[in-house]
Amino acid sequence: MSRPAPSPAAPPFPARTVPVPFLAPDTAREHVDGAGPADGDASEAPLTWSQRYYLAEVDAARAHGRGLNVPRLYRLRPGTTEAGTVTALSELLVRYEVLRTRVVRDPAGTVRQRVHTRGALHLAVHEAPAGTADDHARTVLDGLVTPPLDVTECWPLRAALVTEDGHPRYLALAFSHVAVDAYALVPVSEHLVERIAEADPVARAAAPAAGAVARGPREQAAAEASPAGRKAAGRALRHAEEAYRRMPAAVNPAPDTRPRPSPRHRFLHRTSPALDLAVGAVAARTGESPATVLAAALVALDAAGTGPVPHEDGTGETRYGAVHLISANRLRPETAAAVLPLSQPVPCCVDTAGATFQELVRRTAAASLRAFRAGGAPPDELAALLATVARERGVRLDATPALNYRPRSTALPVRPTTAGELAAAAPRAVTRWTEADPWRASHYLSADVDASGIRLLLQVDTAVHPPEWAERRLDALERLLRAAALDAHCPALPTLG
Repeated sequence: MSRPAPSPAAPPFPARTVPVPFLAPDTAREHVDGAGPADGDASEAPLTWSQRYYLAEVDAARAHGRGLNVPRLYRLRPGTTEAGTVTALSELLVRYEVLRTRVVRDPAGTVRQRVHTRGALHLAVHEAPAGTADDHARTVLDGLVTPPLDVTECWPLRAALVTEDGHPRYLALAFSHVAVDAYALVPVSEHLVERIAEADPVARAAAPAAGAVARGPREQAAAEASPAGRKAAGRALRHAEEAYRRMPAAVNPAPDTRPRPSPRHRFLHRTSPALDLAVGAVAARTGESPATVLAAALVALDAAGTGPVPHEDGTGETRYGAVHLISANRLRPETAAAVLPLSQPVPCCVDTAGATFQELVRRTAAASLRAFRAGGAPPDELAALLATVARERGVRLDATPALNYRPRSTALPVRPTTAGELAAAAPRAVTRWTEADPWRASHYLSADVDASGIRLLLQVDTAVHPPEWAERRLDALERLLRAAALDAHCPALPTLG
């Protein structure tokens, strides 16, 4: 009988610990191809493509002392009890097997996932001083989410309950990215809101009606190993090769002898009402989404930093720009409400030659649709393909993610704007350096969007670009979009400055 995975240590705050036991039915289902051995308490299977991608990112972040954990803080309904919270969490663990799954590494380097049918999660219970529950809950959440979470040793979930005057007020959760992506947490939140929570703390559009039993991680791994899955992988790899053969070579930065800042990865945060107006105006004029408008701007910045290349048919020159988009493939009923990561970066390469920015938005919309349809692929095969294409082209290629657009359930207002309105909004921009978890990327832009506007977070790897490069990048992005908002014939390629 296997030993259940231990829970992580409680965060560094005074607390007592309550066990959250679970006993799940054996859902290995012998007919699932690719399912590994079961010993009565656990069953093994290969990792899915997205789990392998996120595990590599988590391993890289841990080297910098970060965890790449996903936080959620739920305000609890009045009348919720500690026992009711334990029951809701136990049901959650039984219902979604990825939350009771850990990663197993063997000496030969093989990595698998082990799904447990029984065990216990440790729930840390913190009593907040009277009148401080709100602030105390955020402190507890920081304590949960900040330390790296080793999914080879513990569950991919940490939990803490914050009480005030003995009454539960908040439930703080920290999830490993190996277990979930943002869309996987939609059904998790639905479960908790149905039982104990007031609302989803990060509201998103509800997951589509599944119409079928949602896949667990073992079923997804088996589907990817099936003939249909290999066919899908081949389609994704063909799309990636086409993009890799067109995308601009990565620019080698000039040698910089100045001391590099510590930590190595820096994070520039920006909110700008003028940027919100500009993106909405371009979206209104083109009929495309704000996400596509932002992607087109990144394509334009990428192309502007490179030179023209010979056209494939030899009839002239063109200039491509590329952006890597985070694709979350949840179109099928069995994946729509699945609680497991299904997102990976996919390359999107766009020909910018002769285009106004308005035309580039339309080209980016078509190219991103092709990229999303191609979807993800086995990360090791993508890495090998990239190395082969780079060697054959004789250039360095940077295939790290560039844009992660994360919309909430409220949409960014889309309407025309004026020069006066943009000028009046410009002084309200706020730019600051913040802390965050690093990705394996020379630069990585996250865009969180809701009714309050766009919140940009640009990671820069200072081993590749100095911090001021990030500031120039966001300045150029906003200048381009503000110009495009006022001029339908604005050139696609900006002056970077």
